[in-house]
Amino acid sequence: MTSAKPLTVDYGTGYIPGKDIWTVSSVTVRLQVVQPAPPEITAVATDRYLTSAGAHTGQRVQVTLGGENLPVRIVAAVRGLPTTGDAGASSAQDGGALLVDLRSVNRVLAARFVAGVTPTEWWLRTAPGDAAAVATAVRALPDVDPTEVVVREEIAQELRDDPFGAGPEAAFAAAALVAAALAAVGFAVSAAGSLRERGAEFAVLRALGAPRRQLARMIAAEQGVLVALALVVGTALGAVLTRAVIP
Repeated sequence: MTSAKPLTVDYGTGYIPGKDIWTVSSVTVRLQVVQPAPPEITAVATDRYLTSAGAHTGQRVQVTLGGENLPVRIVAAVRGLPTTGDAGASSAQDGGALLVDLRSVNRVLAARFVAGVTPTEWWLRTAPGDAAAVATAVRALPDVDPTEVVVREEIAQELRDDPFGAGPEAAFAAAALVAAALAAVGFAVSAAGSLRERGAEFAVLRALGAPRRQLARMIAAEQGVLVALALVVGTALGAVLTRAVIP
């Protein structure tokens, strides 16, 4: 039945004794309309949940939703669900996760307990290239905290620009300086030891007329070859490690 006039309801508030005429009381009126029977709540469970609850696919389990215990039938099992932790973790406090349809849950809660569950997180899928525009529009809403809007592309860009952060980068720089200092000390010790071992050989060469400058160039060339080989091997190893470690 439809009507252009607003719905009106007549009801009585009951008897109020004369001594309580100044008491302000409230009356709650609840209107219910005939609705289809609420659907069965189905869920997708993680393997960890099935193990923790001792359940299996096709079984009905009691789950607390909106402060009420509701029957939920498990229709499928998956290894893991997004944002619910590492699927391979074996923590004693990790009981797994369930994925249920919020609309079905709220319909059952409304029909049985006149209650509902309010979502605390929304996932939005945008068209390719529209993520930035949608994020800007959502952050501009008056009742939305801009810091609570998380964009996957922005996180990926931050990780590419700064995969480690200031702390690890400072540690890497310090490690590079220490490695360079150790290499310089090692090179100096090696050169000094080589000169001492070959002192007699150089004395013979100088006695035969070899100039001091030529001997110095020979020593520099020998040590330079060693330094060049070390730089090539170190650069190649560093490139491999960087590609393996940095995201």
